[in-house]
Amino acid sequence: MVILVLSMVIPTIVVGGCLYYLVLSVMAEQIALPDVIARDLLPVIHRINFILAVSLPAVFVALLAWAAILSYKFVAPLERLEEDLEKIDEGDYSVRLQINKDHDLSPIADVINDLVDQLDKK
Repeated sequence: MVILVLSMVIPTIVVGGCLYYLVLSVMAEQIALPDVIARDLLPVIHRINFILAVSLPAVFVALLAWAAILSYKFVAPLERLEEDLEKIDEGDYSVRLQINKDHDLSPIADVINDLVDQLDKK
């Protein structure tokens, strides 16, 4: 999950920071803005800085929460599947894999349950 989040966040910060620096710093120096335009532009730059300072942490927290939810949704059934398969491997044929029917692992769980039923009968 950490790798997923870092792979999203790091390029975004680098590219966004480079574009921000390029547009607002270098271009302003190259154009040599008149005082009237600079006076009007500075409040806009401060407002952009404030919006970024407030929204980026909130977006980061939201992305982190979303990554945790998705990770749990995909990893939890795999962990349950692994635990149940270990019990079956130890000889407990009364264990049945419990996976929601709408999950992608459902067909695999059904086949394994059928195999365990056949083993239990023998």
